[in-house]
Amino acid sequence: MAEFTCTRCGKCCISLGRHMRITKSTSPFSHTLYVSISKETRPVLVEPGYRDLFLARSAPSYENGWCPFLRKTGDGIHVCTMYSSRPGVCRSFRCCTMRIFDIEGREIGKIKGRRSLSTTDPRLERVWSEEIVPLSALPDGEFFSRCGSVLAAHGFPCELYDP
Repeated sequence: MAEFTCTRCGKCCISLGRHMRITKSTSPFSHTLYVSISKETRPVLVEPGYRDLFLARSAPSYENGWCPFLRKTGDGIHVCTMYSSRPGVCRSFRCCTMRIFDIEGREIGKIKGRRSLSTTDPRLERVWSEEIVPLSALPDGEFFSRCGSVLAAHGFPCELYDP
C-alpha cells in the first residue's frame, strides 16, 4: 500500500463548520470543541505556528461554514490550526483511499471516502458498477484487494492507500 499525501486543498474541512462547534474558550488558543457527527467533546489547542492566522477571523472562514479551525494561508494552502489536537473524526478521515490510472499512467478516477468512485471515464464507470459494486458487502481489506484485482484485469492500474 502507498502512503497518502495530503495536497492541503481544504475540501475535506470546508463544509465541516456545521458539525464543529466551539462550546467554550479558556483563552484565544484553547477551546472545547463539540463534533456533532461523532458526539465527541474534546479540548483543542491552536498550534503555536498558526496563532496569528487563527486570530485573523476574516472571510471566508466563518461566512462559508468552514470548520472554525481551518484557515487559508497567503499562498493558498489550507491548514488545520488545531492539527495536533484534532478530533477523532478528523484523524480517521481519508479523502482518497485509491487512485485509478489508465494504461499510460494518467489518473482517471479515485475512490473517495470509503467506496465512492469519482471518474468521468465511461469504461471505468461500467467496470465499477458491474463488477465492483457487487463486492461492497465485503470487509475493507478483502474489498480493496478484490477491487484492485478486478481493476488490474481491465487494464486499470491502481494505487491503494491505507484505508
